[in-house]
Amino acid sequence: MPETIENWIKNRKSTFVEGLKEGSKIDDAVIEKLLENASWAPSHGLVQAWNFKVFAGNGVKRFFKVQQQIYKEITPADKFVGFKYEAYSEKHKRVSHIIAIIAKRDPYKRFPAQEDLVSVACAVQNIYLSLQAYGIAGYLSTGGVCYSQQMKHFLNLEAEDAPIGFFILGEADESFQRPPRMRIPVGQKTEWIKE
Repeated sequence: MPETIENWIKNRKSTFVEGLKEGSKIDDAVIEKLLENASWAPSHGLVQAWNFKVFAGNGVKRFFKVQQQIYKEITPADKFVGFKYEAYSEKHKRVSHIIAIIAKRDPYKRFPAQEDLVSVACAVQNIYLSLQAYGIAGYLSTGGVCYSQQMKHFLNLEAEDAPIGFFILGEADESFQRPPRMRIPVGQKTEWIKE
């Protein structure tokens, strides 16, 4: 039914670390289901450029420690934010799993690299749409640390592989309130061409 898919899409949301329960624990089997759903994204020529690295248990704490270190290395002194740096050492307390999402370049380069990125972005949306079904929460974290050479090295990526983001996952803290999300009316973003 059209109403069902519209509701799933409109209710998709990002829940940031402060909106996750302290001590969040998600069963690994649920993460495997998310990844399976992600793998059904469209893919030109079935390249299936998505690759995932899942951090769980002590791996979550290690991941945030590496992020903290990279943030310090790549951030100029005048842009460095102390509380942001310190926050990295607390995030693991609310996070159950982190999925590093990577666009792995097709070794045969059959299609433009942009198509790999688009395909992996669709896989990310499949994860987002799956969160509500499994009663979990999270968001895609991106930014300078994610795209840095240091992070590519930490993730052991090839030169043409591209980190897309880190899906941070946990259990939603129901007491945390977020303002309603808004969208620009689609009519303002659409041009119809009929001839």
